[in-house]
Amino acid sequence: METDTTRVRYRLLGSVDAHHGNVRVGLGGSKRRTVLAALLLRQNTSVPDDLLVDLLWGEDPPANARSRLQGHVHELRKRLGAGTIVRCGHGYRAAVPDGATDVRAFAALRRRARAEHDRGEPDAVVRTLRTALALWTGPALNGVEPALADRARPELEEARLGALEELHDAELRCGRFGAVLPELRTLCAAHPTRERFTGLLMSALHGTGRTGEALEAYEALRTLLRERMGIEPGECLRRLHLELLTTDRAPVPADSGRPAPRPAVRPAELPHGLRELVGREREVRTLDGLLDRSPDALLLITGVSGVGKTALALHWAHTVRDRFPDGQLYMDLGGSERPVDPREALRQMLRSLGVDPRRPPAGATDPAKLFRSITADLRLLFVFDDAACAEQVTPLLPGGRGSAVVVTSRSGLVPMVALRGARRLALDVLSEESSLELLLRVAGPRALASVSGPDLADGCGRLPLALCLTAARLGAGGRTAEAGTPGTR
Repeated sequence: METDTTRVRYRLLGSVDAHHGNVRVGLGGSKRRTVLAALLLRQNTSVPDDLLVDLLWGEDPPANARSRLQGHVHELRKRLGAGTIVRCGHGYRAAVPDGATDVRAFAALRRRARAEHDRGEPDAVVRTLRTALALWTGPALNGVEPALADRARPELEEARLGALEELHDAELRCGRFGAVLPELRTLCAAHPTRERFTGLLMSALHGTGRTGEALEAYEALRTLLRERMGIEPGECLRRLHLELLTTDRAPVPADSGRPAPRPAVRPAELPHGLRELVGREREVRTLDGLLDRSPDALLLITGVSGVGKTALALHWAHTVRDRFPDGQLYMDLGGSERPVDPREALRQMLRSLGVDPRRPPAGATDPAKLFRSITADLRLLFVFDDAACAEQVTPLLPGGRGSAVVVTSRSGLVPMVALRGARRLALDVLSEESSLELLLRVAGPRALASVSGPDLADGCGRLPLALCLTAARLGAGGRTAEAGTPGTR
């Protein structure tokens, strides 16, 4: 009796099988299963003879490969129905109903789950995806030739893992943090470099009040990625990590389809800087070049009082601020008067990043470690002005490789150059030409008409601060000091 082809169902998500109603159809050996699976994977599309021969016998097919292929097709037609496999040009096509294979049914259920997700129905998503995943009875394409398994199984397995991610994302949205922990731990152990599983585990741990374990899971993955692949975790997971460090609320699961969370605060603390600097064009180009070569540059601007260290640092920081989308932090370290304690500086910066240092996240008791954890995956620009010594600055250096630091100091900060790889730019006084230009810009030509510009510049030591103060007095109708110079610090 002719088989009713509309009642035959095909399984590829496990052992390759066919069932007519509740009766299993005998397909034969691995080569015949390979032919059937290859055609069903490209359902209603012609599969060339050459590809089928290659999947069956590889690079060394028998002389009668095509006739043997025809024999396998003939046997499949006898068992599944004459209209199941049709000749199409120089190949064959599986003519089966759209929902006849578990692969198509699985894909359809995932599409339904995504629509339910978009409608904000996480419970429905869970039910649908559990139904979809129940279609899997083992490794996909079990029982076929290795050539087909090697080609097609990875894509099918990726679809299964994606469905598992979507399922657990929905479970977390339903608030079932504790219930999903065992399965998420198993998935993370089986797929240790798959970031989304780790992100879901972190969210579940945080949701059960175990934020310290969530942070440890992130660090374990980060270390593994660095050691195995030489890379950092992706942006989505880094954002989740930052949110765990800076908030008490349950975070959005990593890569959930919603926009990645930003830091609680995006600091923009740079004080006003001069739009143009006179006589510092070469120094600005040097700083630009150092940052281009090393996005996590540690830059030192040193020199005597009044030489323009702060002015240069702020002017340059404003020109590159767009390269640091997570913000810019500024701190006057008071090195020339009352040096700020590094511990107090850390507390101030944590507050700038949205963390109350009096209420750190669970498992984060050391402010310096917390600061490095928060900054490890951010792109921030730090300006530390008037540093007293290297010991004051070192605890304030951020973690990771995305942030740049600019330090100004009267000290040479030799340990930072020797031990931290800092690049030092030692500022000298202005040239006579630049000194005269600065005087002219600030005082104006009428105020300078009655004085000797070169003598005035020399009397100011050609220090930008002294030149600006003197020129401002002249421009306001005042007089210079007796020797022709204002006081300098």
